[in-house]
Amino acid sequence: MSASDFDSELEDLWKRSAGRLMAAEVFDAAAFSDLLSHLREKAEAIKAEHVVSKQVLHCILWTVKAIEGARSLPRDAMPLRDDLYVLLDLIAVGEAPSDRSQGSTASDDPSVESGEWSPA
Repeated sequence: MSASDFDSELEDLWKRSAGRLMAAEVFDAAAFSDLLSHLREKAEAIKAEHVVSKQVLHCILWTVKAIEGARSLPRDAMPLRDDLYVLLDLIAVGEAPSDRSQGSTASDDPSVESGEWSPA
């Protein structure tokens, strides 16, 4: 299966985490953790491809919207939102979590700051 193919497991993980948060205002930390782990795996696979799955982008963006739009969340939800933004940054520059040291982001890349980086 190509990283850009439809991923039914991703859809299921999204429904159990962000979908449930949007529909019932229930934050299931384990479901969100599973979703983030799967998205990190997808980012590793996407890195080798020249296209990015719209499903992956949709999942990341709507998960962030679900977290930001929820009325009441535990404190561990906002770092999750931040992790999703970092993951989106990495995917956008053709990298994956394994390419970065702990605590760095895509914007830490010196080629981005110097203006040398350009989209492919």
